[in-house]
Formats: sequence, C-alpha cells, structure tokens
Amino acid sequence: MTKFTALLKVMSRDRFRLINWLLVADIAVVAATLLWSFVRQGIQPGETFGVALAWSMVAFVIAFVLLSVRIERVYTRDTYRLLPLGDTKLYLTNLFSSFAMFIYFGIVQLIIYLITEAVDNTYLTEILRTVSGPSYTTMEAAKICVGMLIMGLSLVILGWTTISLVHLVISATNNFLPNASRRLINVVLYIIVIYLVVRVIGFLFYEFNNFGQLIDGGGTTHFLINILGVLVVAAIEAVLNIFILKKWVETVPN
Repeated sequence: MTKFTALLKVMSRDRFRLINWLLVADIAVVAATLLWSFVRQGIQPGETFGVALAWSMVAFVIAFVLLSVRIERVYTRDTYRLLPLGDTKLYLTNLFSSFAMFIYFGIVQLIIYLITEAVDNTYLTEILRTVSGPSYTTMEAAKICVGMLIMGLSLVILGWTTISLVHLVISATNNFLPNASRRLINVVLYIIVIYLVVRVIGFLFYEFNNFGQLIDGGGTTHFLINILGVLVVAAIEAVLNIFILKKWVETVPN
C-alpha cells in the first residue's frame, strides 16, 4: 500500500509550485499598482496596506479555484486511482494536501499584511481610533480574528466537499445515462450548486456582520455552533464523496 506521507508529498509538490507562482503574481501586481499610483499622484497614507489587502482578496479566490481544480483532477485520473491505496486515503490526502497549501498561502499573505501595515501603521492606527466605538482589548480583538479565521477555513473545506460532491455525482451519472438525461442532470446540479453558493455567501456575510457578538458569551456559543454545523455538513459530504468515488466513478486516460 502507498504510504500517506509519500502520497501527500507527491500531491503537494505541484500545488506548492502553483501557489508560489500565484504569490509571485500577487506581489508583482501589488508592486505594479503602487508604482502606477506613485507615478500618477504619489502613494497616499494607508494606500500600501489597502492595495495589498484588496489584491490579496482576489488572490485568495484564485487560490481556492486553482486548488479546487487540482482536487477534482485526482478523482478521475488513473495516475492516482490505479495506485495501491484505498479511496478513503486518496480522498483525504487529496483534500488535506490542498488545505495545507491554502494555509501556506494564507501565512504568506499574513506576512505581507504585517509588512504593509508597518508602513502605514500611524495612519491606520489613527483611522481605527476615529471609526471604532468601544475600545477592545487585545484579547477581544484576538478572539474576533481567531473566529474569522476558523469560520473562513471551515467554509473553504465545505466549498471543496460541495464541489467534489457535484463533480463526482456528475461523473457517476454520466457513465450510465443517455446524452439527453446527462444534460438535464447536469443543469439541475449546477442550479443546486449556484443556490448553495448563494446561501453560503449569505451565511458568510451574516456571520461577518455579527463578529462583535464573539465578545459576549452567548454570541460565542452561537458562533461555535454555526462552525460545528458547517464542519458536520462538510463531513457528511466527504462520506458521500468517498462512497461515490469507490462505487461509481471511473478513471479516464491522462
């Protein structure tokens, strides 16, 4: 049987290279934007951090999409499916590999935030002092940041398990349905996915608008229950994905 560490190393190598290229592109775009701003009107206070933050949001979406593509390619490629290992190990290693690369991407982005924040520290501190209501302690601020991080990562996992579920269901049904039925099933599934995405985005905005509740005990309990609910749904989808992968999904030539 193929070892988990060996399989993880193989899967991570290509994704690590992909994320590094994305980071280089992100830094290059940020530098180009600041350079263009400097040439036109000079760099304004707070602009360095603002530009880095804005482009990082785009980069996070691109990283999620690119890693999603890498995840889905594994399930129907005989390079991996014909290895001597179980489908459960294949699925979990595949998911964990992308998750680890997403964490790596986030850590580098955090370093970029800290560097650009240091450049604009005086301006940002004054802005926060002006717009903030009650003064939060360091512990309270850390509590909110950790809550945002955990919720964001939970939604990333849920996003990947949902995408995989749709992809594997489509792959399985395409094996025995006629062409007309394939198109109908695919349309229905895509509508379901769009609906789920809209619901998740609505849930995300709702939770982000209520992060202040994390300071209160009741708000913290409610927030943790929501995170647990997201992870439970992701776990159920993962079990379904493994079952479909094992029973019905066939490989295609590389």
